Amino acid sequence: MKKFLLIVSLSLVLTTGLLFLAYLRVTNNLEKPERKMIPSTRIFYEDGTPLLTSRNIWVNLEDVPEKFIDLLLVSEDENFFKHPGIDISGILRAVFINLRTFSFSQGGSTITQQLARTLYLSYEKSMVRKFKEILIALWLEKVLTKQEILEMYVNSVYMGNGLYGFQTAARYYFGKNLWELSVPEMAMLIATIRSPGRYNPLANLELSKRKAESVLKRAFSEKRIDKEEYGRYTKELSELKIKPVKFSFDEELFWRVIREAEEIGLSLGELRNGYKIYLTLDKHLQEAVNAVVKNDETLAVVAINVNTGEILAYKGIGVQYGTGWRQTGSAIKPLYYYYAILKGANPRDLLPNVPIDVRGWRPKNFDERFTGIATLRESLAYSLNIPSVFLYDYLSHSEVKTFITETLKVRARYPDDLTASLGTVETAPEELLKAYAALVNGGTVLKPYLISRIEDKNGNVVYKGIPKIESVVPAYVRTPQEASLILKGILLNVVNFGTGVRARIVGKNVLGKTGTSDLNAWFIGGDENVLIGVVKDGKKLTGGADCAPVWKEIVLRWGKLEGKVNYKDVGDRTNRRFLVKRESLNVIDYQELVNLVRSGGVRIESMVDMFRYLPSDARVEFLSKVNSVDPFLSLEIWSGSLVGGGGE
Repeated sequence: MKKFLLIVSLSLVLTTGLLFLAYLRVTNNLEKPERKMIPSTRIFYEDGTPLLTSRNIWVNLEDVPEKFIDLLLVSEDENFFKHPGIDISGILRAVFINLRTFSFSQGGSTITQQLARTLYLSYEKSMVRKFKEILIALWLEKVLTKQEILEMYVNSVYMGNGLYGFQTAARYYFGKNLWELSVPEMAMLIATIRSPGRYNPLANLELSKRKAESVLKRAFSEKRIDKEEYGRYTKELSELKIKPVKFSFDEELFWRVIREAEEIGLSLGELRNGYKIYLTLDKHLQEAVNAVVKNDETLAVVAINVNTGEILAYKGIGVQYGTGWRQTGSAIKPLYYYYAILKGANPRDLLPNVPIDVRGWRPKNFDERFTGIATLRESLAYSLNIPSVFLYDYLSHSEVKTFITETLKVRARYPDDLTASLGTVETAPEELLKAYAALVNGGTVLKPYLISRIEDKNGNVVYKGIPKIESVVPAYVRTPQEASLILKGILLNVVNFGTGVRARIVGKNVLGKTGTSDLNAWFIGGDENVLIGVVKDGKKLTGGADCAPVWKEIVLRWGKLEGKVNYKDVGDRTNRRFLVKRESLNVIDYQELVNLVRSGGVRIESMVDMFRYLPSDARVEFLSKVNSVDPFLSLEIWSGSLVGGGGE
């Protein structure tokens, strides 16, 4: 007997120890429960017009009617204020029924367990999940009071249709606050808990009523309501009608607001306390964006105030991509063309437009044609790839990367090779617009911001958004202001006759740039005050054909783009230079170049001009490379250059 008792005692000690270790393992690194709650924040346009109603409208426990609490506990957890988080008798009863029916149909979950599941676990029906649920429930009872647990439960329970919490459901299904509900309406909400997808009033009103009647029946059997009340409530329930109040909810916009709120020091836990957040969004522009984009998950739009950094529209940025990062394609080009102009380049300076081979990388222009040479203005206006590669190399990869990431403050995944010149750089639309704004406003890099102000539940302003300067572009050969004026003239050409012509609006000056990569396309355009970026995700797209028309439709619907752009036309007053490093001539595919000249694909006159304008130390090398393939062509180029003299 003693041996048996010893074995039992040791077994109990071992079991207790193992359970304690399991408890520590499961609960040791759990986030605080208040951080797991969905924030209850209301979001407005600057003028006070409601924009987003949270999926969870917080209600303090003191504002929850006593009758509601009574119905809830009698239906879900009679012993809530007595048990330590789990109800042993309920668990045993559920286990017995599950074993008898060979199912997990019975949960035996207390309100604390349901909260544990909502905050930390999935809804998978398994013994492992159930065991974790029990351990977390015990932990919640340790770190929270009963009142806090009940308040969190009331505000976190899923109620169908993307709604969380009884107050949210009361507003959505009945257009009332929780404390304004009738008892039948309360019963209907409580009945929804067991299967929110099936029992919510919108899914099946008659089924919802039948389940609500079972809640009333339970309350009657437990003497929480008398016979007369039961009869009256069931009659009211049978006649009950609902008029749901649709909530607008943009998941991407909501979490963008929350991220910014956290950056300024308001945690998710704090935001549940009824804050009102007013945004910088232009109401009419956002409505125009919503009308054009609708439910098209391939489209994303950001608009920004060039001179303040205020975000004026925001839609669909990370639907498929999480971070919202995408390859920029040619939309990256204005950033380093601006750097070139800062360093003294002029719109009429020349760049090679010939076939190249960089260790097996053989990029082509979009139309797969070569013109021999192209001006800097033409290269950007028509988004020519080959001249852009030469310009990027001329400026130096490391310098351009530093300028884009450190001076313009573009957060990006940046490849360490020449492919970056054609947009293998990955970044978010908001980041690229931030840089474009600096190109347009004269070199001031402003942090984009979405929150205009935040008020607490008493109406006190606890935060006010103001422009924040992240960086200022320094002067080089030119000041950033002068470089901006010159670049804006070129970007006007992009829309007037270049790749962005489908964004042209009669009577307005519009500057812009297209971009195309394997999986998406871009158009960023606007004037001196507002820039709007449109990105479309998918294959076989182009910025000019697929994004510029969307941009134009948004702008025309909005109707408030002024279309004023100050710019500087350098004209022919400056000397023309050939912007190419001598060593860059080595990447030219001379065999293909000669073939193109002989077949008429490249005019020999352009080769003569190229030779004329090359720096003197590069002319001999260029001519010798051509000579190694076709001596007669090299002679033609040399003799042609003698007619009319050398470069300027």
